[in-house]
Amino acid sequence: MTLQISIIGILIIAVLYAISAGLLALLWRGIRSWRSKRMVIVPLALVLLALPWADEVWIAWHFNEFCKDAGVRVTRKVEVEGYYDATTTGWSKPEIVTDTKLISDYEKAGFRFRERNTSSSGNAPGKISHLEKHPDGTWRITILDRPTARYHYKRIIDYRDARGIHHEAPVALKIEITGQVVVDTQTGEEIGRRAVYKRHPGWIDGLWTGLFGSGMTMCPDPEKGPHQPSFPGVVL
Repeated sequence: MTLQISIIGILIIAVLYAISAGLLALLWRGIRSWRSKRMVIVPLALVLLALPWADEVWIAWHFNEFCKDAGVRVTRKVEVEGYYDATTTGWSKPEIVTDTKLISDYEKAGFRFRERNTSSSGNAPGKISHLEKHPDGTWRITILDRPTARYHYKRIIDYRDARGIHHEAPVALKIEITGQVVVDTQTGEEIGRRAVYKRHPGWIDGLWTGLFGSGMTMCPDPEKGPHQPSFPGVVL
């Protein structure tokens, strides 16, 4: 477990400790009974001593536990002609794809078909956009009522705000999860997952980090590693 309190955070704690010590000294002088001093001052001092660190220790411990499950995990690899991608939207009406760049990308991906939700602003909201390479070599979109693919690629947690916009899902105090899973709809088995956990500063560093950035830390960190394989390509 690694505590993530910055130098500035340490200075803030030092200032808080100095103020707390001054207030406790005044309180000490105001209480005459030695027994009352012990009953009041000692517990209060312990609380003030732990307060700047308490949430950081709690966040750091839970983040460390969550990170044990972070990254790409593959239970089973399968060879498929296509899959349903619930993380993005596709065309909302039938048509033939003519964009050479898109066609090149589809060819390189190696799948014969791909299914996505239609755009909510399209002509067929709530439908499935089915993109498939036909025997004549053309890539065509048809609109279906439901996915036909056995394997579904979707978010670990489909968490949205009041506007319907996707966000990382909170899993603990100052900790969120984002990522995707691949599910075999015939068996209900999760055959692969990619989980990324994000933690934000405790209240001490939260007093100032918002002025310069989020102060957010990721696990796994794309810059520090370890390197993660492409997902869902490593499964499908």
